[in-house]
Amino acid sequence: MDEDNDQFLDNKKYEDSSRELGENSNSEESRTTHMTRTSSMTLLLHESVRPSFKKAVNECNSLRLICGKIVNHPRVRTLIILLIIINAIMMGVATFDFVDDNPKVSQAFEMTDLVFLVIFTVELAMQLVYHGYKLFLDGWLFFDFVIVVLSWSLSQLQIIRAFRIFRALRLITRVKVMKNLITALFDIMPRLGAVTALLALIFYIYAVLCTNLFGE
Repeated sequence: MDEDNDQFLDNKKYEDSSRELGENSNSEESRTTHMTRTSSMTLLLHESVRPSFKKAVNECNSLRLICGKIVNHPRVRTLIILLIIINAIMMGVATFDFVDDNPKVSQAFEMTDLVFLVIFTVELAMQLVYHGYKLFLDGWLFFDFVIVVLSWSLSQLQIIRAFRIFRALRLITRVKVMKNLITALFDIMPRLGAVTALLALIFYIYAVLCTNLFGE
């Protein structure tokens, strides 16, 4: 009788342990299946996002190249130079009395000036798209940026609007001869300071000498 009870208990323990092993194996299988499904979904998500991201990058890069090709085309650069010259001439003509005395003519000049400013802004925006943050590292392009931004910022102030003529300085950044001249002037500026100091010293010596000799 006791042996039967012991055998019954052993069988029950064996069944319990088998059941636990089965449950553990089922849980491990379900966990493995879940991880496999998760990794598959993640892989599919990456595979679906990667082409769209590459496509967006390629589109942005193509847009940047198109803007650079347009804005740096020789004909476009020549057109911008002509517009700057015409705008400067019109701002000079606008100082005459016949423009100030006639509100319609004055309004027409203001609208034309606004059109020029919009064109210059579009040109600068295309430069910004093409160069990106490197635009601010280029001294000449940054100079253009400052001129255009100031033109918009000060357009509502009647007193400071006279400084719009400084927009004509953009010719320096467009004409290569002027750009080289300005660069050369900045390069020899330290030497000019030394020459100026030498001339001042010579004038001072002769001034003191002549005062002592011919002061009476």
